[in-house]
Amino acid sequence: MRFNSKPKTIATALGLALILVWIGGCSSTPLTPPAPPKAVAPVYAMVDMQKLLDQHPSRAKLREMEQALAAAEAAGTDKTALMDTARQEFESAMKIRQNEDKAAIEKKQNQLSDQLNEERRLYIEALAAEYNPLLFNLDLKLKTVQHSPTDAQALQQEKMRLEAARQQKLKTKEDELAERFRQEMDRYAADVANRSETYAKQWMDERMAQIQKPVVSPELTKQRQAIVELSNRMIADVRAMVTKVAVQEKIEIVWLKPAVRKPVKDITDLVVKELANVIK
Repeated sequence: MRFNSKPKTIATALGLALILVWIGGCSSTPLTPPAPPKAVAPVYAMVDMQKLLDQHPSRAKLREMEQALAAAEAAGTDKTALMDTARQEFESAMKIRQNEDKAAIEKKQNQLSDQLNEERRLYIEALAAEYNPLLFNLDLKLKTVQHSPTDAQALQQEKMRLEAARQQKLKTKEDELAERFRQEMDRYAADVANRSETYAKQWMDERMAQIQKPVVSPELTKQRQAIVELSNRMIADVRAMVTKVAVQEKIEIVWLKPAVRKPVKDITDLVVKELANVIK
């Protein structure tokens, strides 16, 4: 189907194509803090948004409305070239924006990694200042003073206790730093996604307003509004069903399928089943 026969297909994709999430592991700088404990690690999944839109019960109706609008507009000024240009410019603008978002997230990740690594280094120095003198004294006693087997064993056990205590404190600190890293990156990625979605909506709204402005027709305006409303309902239905399945499957973060960089569970078919119950 040509682009001019689906004037709001871009608007439909708008609500979905810009759902961005932080993808860990992009940084070239290794993160010293270990991965967060498994107990708090988020559960990921992915969905094929285009498939979900195509499987929506109202998809056929929307296609008919788009075709009717395209036919009505064809009777007036042919906007095929304008719509094709808008689509190409939109795709280019979104690609640039996504690259900028990715670079921003990687920069934030590197900065946060450096900050937490420095905090870890200072903590290790503090542990050394606390425990090294105690361990040194124990080593000195063990090497320079004759002790009975019982006393020597007691000193050795005390040394092991101190070393274990130091390691436990370091592990606790590292777990804390790892959790802070995850939480801060999640918040930052969510903020980037929201700003990008706002940018995309504004871009498309302005361009569509420019393209549609020359056509002054109450009937065409009504048709366009109906398409927008149906598209928005379909988008809302898809998001609601994705949320419902995510809750049922205990999934915390859902990625768009093209954005996934590692194998995760695909819940597209589960969402399609839920969409089948949506009233047309």
